[in-house]
Amino acid sequence: MGGLFLILPVVAFDIWLSCTTGRRQLAQWRASRNWRHFAATAAAGLLLAIWLAFFVEYSSGAQLRVQGFPIPVAFFHLDEKTWTRTTPPRLLHVLGVAANFLTGLAAPFIPFKIAEFFKVVKAELK
Repeated sequence: MGGLFLILPVVAFDIWLSCTTGRRQLAQWRASRNWRHFAATAAAGLLLAIWLAFFVEYSSGAQLRVQGFPIPVAFFHLDEKTWTRTTPPRLLHVLGVAANFLTGLAAPFIPFKIAEFFKVVKAELK
């Protein structure tokens, strides 16, 4: 259950990003009736969510591969000439995949959060 210490902050960040910047951005798009930007962001988020949750694999050395980002949900170890798959317990695996999916959905709002930050800093400096 130690994996929850990694999963919970990631999920909390995703929810915070969606509730602050996501809601504000959606209200701006709705007010300006700019549905193309909303559709593009939603499509990018959905594609990124599927990719992060199910298809991302990266190498951490010559004998270790990891699946899932930002929460690793499967590990592959090279034993002799075969790759052996190891997964966390079922509950952590499901929560990790869900967290990766949420991260993909929330990730398109990160550039908007950065722009919002610079806007606030610029206003503070004046």
